[in-house]
Amino acid sequence: MIERMKNLLPNDQYIIRIDKSPHEDYVMALTHLYQPLIGMRAITIYLTLLNEAKILQDVTTHHHLMNITNIDLDQFYDARSKLEGIGLLRTYVEDTDIRIFHYKLLPPFSTQQFFEDSMLTILLEHHLGEKQYHNLKNTFVHPSIPAHATDKTKSFDEVFSTILPSYSKEKEPTQTTNMEAFEEEEEGKLVDFEFLKQSLSRNQLNVKKIFTNDNKKLIHNLVKIYHVDDIYLEKAILWSINDKMELLKDELHEACKDYYAKNFQPSAPKLRPKQERPQEDTSEKSPKTKEDKLIHHFERITHREILEDFSQTGHASEQEVKMLTNVMFRHGLPQSVMNVLVHYVMQKSDMKLTRNYVDKIATHWSRKNVKTVKQAMDLAKSESKLYQTWGTRKGAPKKKEVLPDWFKKEQKPKQEQKPVNSNNQDYLKEKQELEQALKNMTTKSFNR
Repeated sequence: MIERMKNLLPNDQYIIRIDKSPHEDYVMALTHLYQPLIGMRAITIYLTLLNEAKILQDVTTHHHLMNITNIDLDQFYDARSKLEGIGLLRTYVEDTDIRIFHYKLLPPFSTQQFFEDSMLTILLEHHLGEKQYHNLKNTFVHPSIPAHATDKTKSFDEVFSTILPSYSKEKEPTQTTNMEAFEEEEEGKLVDFEFLKQSLSRNQLNVKKIFTNDNKKLIHNLVKIYHVDDIYLEKAILWSINDKMELLKDELHEACKDYYAKNFQPSAPKLRPKQERPQEDTSEKSPKTKEDKLIHHFERITHREILEDFSQTGHASEQEVKMLTNVMFRHGLPQSVMNVLVHYVMQKSDMKLTRNYVDKIATHWSRKNVKTVKQAMDLAKSESKLYQTWGTRKGAPKKKEVLPDWFKKEQKPKQEQKPVNSNNQDYLKEKQELEQALKNMTTKSFNR
């Protein structure tokens, strides 16, 4: 609210300016494509300003806007910021005796153009989910004209005969959309393409073929969404180039998703106001018990590092990492919970990772709303028999299960539990089991 009071007051006046009226297709884009990203209130404000531009003849105060939209000025300021950030509005301030705001409405992408923008489409899929996203895409995106098709459209001169000078069709200048203009302005600041070009040139790669305009735009958008640093981006691009010197966009996207999951959060990135972003708890106490250290360890690493720990070479299979990352994103599991799942499955299934088995457990944990390491470990213990039936093929001979050390204690039958008066022995046994579990883990997180 303090920021809003510095920048916007009810008595501030405004004038609406618009380049062109959005087509009906733009309204479809606003309601079905932009609205999931910036919310209903921001779209309502945009449409209200659009209609007000046709009605208002002179400047007016923001009191008028507050009355007709039935929202307070803080809500308007928040919605206005989202419109500015997504590229639908530009705000200019004229400082006179009475401050006047000039709101310039910019046309949104058409439904077709929207799905050609890599950043917006990635974010929309994260917000809606894969199924609903593809339904919308199939509805709005029409097949393009094949490149080999010949244009047989008749010209004006071929159809009409008049005394007017012959019609010469000039090529219309390509208009740069609002989002494209913004990206071109910020592209050089966000991605150091000169550094990347020099690096790839040293590796004898065809820089011109790799850094096409479309590829540069995709790289820029991926960096903006996933906050990839230049060093990792260089490696990710090298991993994503095939023997024909082509940039494999899906491979690069997967690498950036993996980076984001490791460094920020496992769930797909979405647009959020800055004030809603979680802040690190600087008062967090260091773990003291062995169990706390194990939980703390699961919370600080990724499934890639777990696979590296289990590998004698210290390297993880990129195919398995990609599979696990996709499962984690699809079911919305926190990275720490996914770590428990991977560690459990690896030891339970003789170091094998089967997609169907992993996906089935992940589905169950997602439905049970598992959010913490402790919840994941407890559920793995309580549902052990169920998971065993999922992992056993029909007709296959049963093998002796190898279970994580953190799993074993609670799975023992009651008759095997030591008497109540043996508390000290139980404590020592539990301590030994947790120490053994920690030995299977990397020590990277403890040294951070």
